[in-house]
Amino acid sequence: LKEGDIIAAIDGRPVTGVDDLVRLLDAERIGRETLCTVVRRSGITQVTVMPVARS
Repeated sequence: LKEGDIIAAIDGRPVTGVDDLVRLLDAERIGRETLCTVVRRSGITQVTVMPVARS
């Protein structure tokens, strides 16, 4: 992810706000590859991320 990216979906599920983001990036996704649809200046792209636990 890059600064300014807007996460539009996680594994195909829409993200309409912070609550959706937190709900979709729950504990079961930690350490698993997750596909994010991202809106960035150059358009819409998909990136794979691996969430980690907060310390």
